[in-house]
Amino acid sequence: MKDFKKFEKIFDEYVDRFLNNDNIDEERKINFINKKLHSYRVRDNILQIAKEENLKLDMFIVEFIGLFHDIGRFYQYEKYETFNDAYSENHAKLSIKVLEDEGIIKLIDYEARPYIVDSILMHNMQDLPKIEDRKMYLYSALLRDADKLDGFKLIAESDSNNKKLAYYKNKSDEPIISDYVYNSIMNNKTVYKYDLKTILESQIVTLGYISCDINFDSTLKIIKENEYTKKMFEKMQDTPRAREIYDFVNNYINRRLEK
Repeated sequence: MKDFKKFEKIFDEYVDRFLNNDNIDEERKINFINKKLHSYRVRDNILQIAKEENLKLDMFIVEFIGLFHDIGRFYQYEKYETFNDAYSENHAKLSIKVLEDEGIIKLIDYEARPYIVDSILMHNMQDLPKIEDRKMYLYSALLRDADKLDGFKLIAESDSNNKKLAYYKNKSDEPIISDYVYNSIMNNKTVYKYDLKTILESQIVTLGYISCDINFDSTLKIIKENEYTKKMFEKMQDTPRAREIYDFVNNYINRRLEK
């Protein structure tokens, strides 16, 4: 079970079924490739955070949930042409279904399966529920941080005008942040991301996750070292509300890391 190269191969072979489809168009190909790269970056992120936090966990589980957390996204986009769960299916549940249907979960030691299944199921919840099992909490919190960390990288480095990216598809260019989004972020509350109407809201909500849904100081250090908040803000439309949220999030990072 500890030979992770075997599981990388399983992951790649599964994804290649979608990429090697003779009928694939350019937009699908871009989104499949982006999701594959995202999965590997989340795997790298989760290993880095776990190492820097010096957590005594099974690193196979850590690596597995990082790479396979979005395995259901490929079927989701193939069938529905969207990554929006509200218009398709819950992609975390789809990921578990793929792991079961493909027989992948049977390759994992029985004792590890609950940690894998539950942490993947919880990675896309609006808020992480209260978890009594300390290890379960750590796996789940790690995955959420690692996943969001790549979301910060995506916005910091992507072209918001690229309509082929599913992240921006069907969203308005209007420089609007709703009262709901603004008030939620300023009160350290998460926002249901599938309700967002504008590109700016999608970007600012991702920025807002930093002040309400990051679990480890190591994650905040990575954010600060890479200047993700600055780079993300530079890609946004500069409105008074966007700038206020930007300052609010940076102040939060500094206060927390100074403790």
